[in-house]
Amino acid sequence: MLEPVRIETINSIEVYALRHVGDYLKCYDTWDKLVQFAWNNSLNCKEMRSFGIVYDDPDVVETSKLRYDACVSKTKEVELKNGVELKQIEGGKYAIFLHKGSYESLIETYTAVFGSWVQENNVELRDAPPIEEYIVADVKPEDLRTELWLPIK
Repeated sequence: MLEPVRIETINSIEVYALRHVGDYLKCYDTWDKLVQFAWNNSLNCKEMRSFGIVYDDPDVVETSKLRYDACVSKTKEVELKNGVELKQIEGGKYAIFLHKGSYESLIETYTAVFGSWVQENNVELRDAPPIEEYIVADVKPEDLRTELWLPIK
């Protein structure tokens, strides 16, 4: 049975965000542009956290219309350009799950969370999108670590 790693109340987090529309698994160009933005603006990579805001359910929304924001935490004030926006990850209570493995297999964790855990535990969801925090990146796909933050009441 899937269980959250922890239940946590977080403060809102300011992020620089770049929108991707389309297949979630094809957002690498968006990430490349956001990383270039961070690099060009000398954002502190050691302090910077990486997030994905996942707005749409691929079982409900057509693949070509799926919305996703690639995000890095705001470590300093910089000029916004090339489609990068300043946004906030909504503060509040989250059930946080740890996904181990490739981004392509994240769907399995989402299925377990939404298909089983939410219903079996009678959890009420908040009207906010799930968040992905990329904990371990730049490693082999099987060694990736991603936290899935599920907004709950």
